[in-house]
Amino acid sequence: MSAKSAINKEVFIPHDEKMLAAVQVKRRTKKKIPFLATGGQGDYMTFICLSASKDLSMLDSDSRLPCSSY
Repeated sequence: MSAKSAINKEVFIPHDEKMLAAVQVKRRTKKKIPFLATGGQGDYMTFICLSASKDLSMLDSDSRLPCSSY
């Protein structure tokens, strides 16, 4: 299962919404390292999703979801 279909299944379908578009984006700068870092410095990737209610009468929201979840 692709990440986009997993996001749609787990996030939008339970709320009776339809995912119209999803784009994977990357921050321009590296993620800042906290004082007591538990992991290495890495790129911060996320999905930006556009959703609408099932009847498509009105766009509901955009959502930003961290890629590490999917």
